[in-house]
Amino acid sequence: MHVQLKRRIYVGCVFLTVIFAVLILRLGWIQMVQVNRMMPGSQRTVREMSVLQRERGVMLDPGRGQFTDRKGRSLTGNLQWGLVLFPHPKQKDLRPETNTANYRLKQMAAILHTDTARLIKEWEQGYAPHFWTAGKHQPIVLDESQAASLREIVGEGAGVYPMMSRYGQNRTGMQWLGYLAEQPGVLNGRDHHTDEVKQTFALKSGAAGLERTLDPILLGMGPTLLTRMVTGSGEIIPEIEPRVIAPMNRHYPLKVETTIDADIQQGVERIVEVSGIKEGAIVVLDTANADVRAMVSVPFYNPQHVNPGDSSWANRAVQSAVPGSIFKIVTAAAALESQAVSTKETFHCGGEWGRYGLSCWKEHGHGVLKLEQGFAESCNIVFAETARRLSMEQLERTADALGLARPVGWEGKNIAGMSVLRQFDHEDAGRVRTAAVSQQDEGARVQTAIGQRDTRVTPLQAANLMVSLLHDGRVHAPRLVQQIRYADGDVMLEMPSHHSPSQAGQISPTTAHQLLRWMRTVVTDGTGKTLQQAHWHVAGKSGTAQVQQKGRNLNHQWFVGYGPVEQPRYAVAVLVKNVAPGGHHQATDIFRSVMDYLAESS
Repeated sequence: MHVQLKRRIYVGCVFLTVIFAVLILRLGWIQMVQVNRMMPGSQRTVREMSVLQRERGVMLDPGRGQFTDRKGRSLTGNLQWGLVLFPHPKQKDLRPETNTANYRLKQMAAILHTDTARLIKEWEQGYAPHFWTAGKHQPIVLDESQAASLREIVGEGAGVYPMMSRYGQNRTGMQWLGYLAEQPGVLNGRDHHTDEVKQTFALKSGAAGLERTLDPILLGMGPTLLTRMVTGSGEIIPEIEPRVIAPMNRHYPLKVETTIDADIQQGVERIVEVSGIKEGAIVVLDTANADVRAMVSVPFYNPQHVNPGDSSWANRAVQSAVPGSIFKIVTAAAALESQAVSTKETFHCGGEWGRYGLSCWKEHGHGVLKLEQGFAESCNIVFAETARRLSMEQLERTADALGLARPVGWEGKNIAGMSVLRQFDHEDAGRVRTAAVSQQDEGARVQTAIGQRDTRVTPLQAANLMVSLLHDGRVHAPRLVQQIRYADGDVMLEMPSHHSPSQAGQISPTTAHQLLRWMRTVVTDGTGKTLQQAHWHVAGKSGTAQVQQKGRNLNHQWFVGYGPVEQPRYAVAVLVKNVAPGGHHQATDIFRSVMDYLAESS
């Protein structure tokens, strides 16, 4: 029994010796070898992380990729100045108990356009450094005069530092860009930067627009931080100066080069503001390749302050709406392709059709018309008679061939670790009819042919329809982004333009050219005569869709077209939503204003 006890003690000692030996070797490995190696899932070494755990920080730059327009002009990311407040370990030391402290606080408050009580209250918040916000959600941006004055009077408890401001302060119609929001569920699953320093901020992720669709690419290598060393209890050590920690990687942050022309975008936004429209969208495409040069959604939004319950952040340029008579382009194409109507055949419009309650917008009718004249005058009777000779399937197939009733925005597969990358966030597909509508329902087919009933089209699709016709019926995929560059200028990712073919094929070049000529007739002899005074010779098609909103009868006004006719450069779609019936056709006026601006700036 005595021998067995000794044996157990011996075995236990050997076991403990092995454990201690392993721990000592592991500690030696960490202290001498691993201390200078990168930690898994981080860009920091063990030595750096041990120091970071003893610091509190404020974020100067989140390190997120920035956006530029097609010419390299910045759309996001402005370097501005802010006041960083460093809480003192004894908060009472901030109280102006001496004449010097009192005078300095009053000077700072005056420069910041506040009072000493509010300044002290915000200064005393927490133990981590933070920007002066004046009680708002965002750091207050200092102008050059404020920054210079504060540098001269602030002590060790504060400092003027550069900060990266992502968006401007004004409202804008660039909902395609999107906005950022704190989304813990998203960040916790893929982000390794937020816990590096015990800071009070949270990194934000893309919540809409390109900010969301490109979020995995934009994330970057981590933030640039201004930090202070703290004691074990979390109090700032005033004797140790602040220091800046930044990722050491010359390739980041990335720059996303969009297809947007900042001048055109701003010019169209000014036109919208002058017009006074309350809701709608305008899309300007380059006719060469369907690149988006401007995309404006109304009402405008402020990406700095987004209320998810307020729909102004939504991009109405990719939301579908009842198209009205601009859908007659599709009906005319279907009739020409199927030869259901001869171009020499005549129709009679007496104002009332006598079926399904359908009438023409012209009270006493247009009289005798050919299909081309019916198109120019947007005659419902002509297109109702045409629809009777077509099937719903023919309308659907033609719409698909022209890039309607399906998403057409640029997309790529297996890019930068993403299985599918779509440039247009929440792009509606639109539709020709719902599944509940029978192919044999003639009333539904007639209503569909004039762009009513269940038909839906997005402004992006409408503008792209013009580009498709100008390319002999071949559908392009509109782009918002053309390439992504590293910070040092090298190209990381190309997103070349491509087509968006349909399984239904495409319409013939002959039909495309004929429709383009008819759209010119709309301006010379039809509903778009007011455009004859435009700076360029333009062509297009107007539309007025009847809708109901909360029991009220309202109209959606459309105009889609291109110009100049001789050498087309731009395709434009204008949608003005929820207008009182009987009013002036604002969409046509805005189309002219946009085209005139493009002509003057060319």
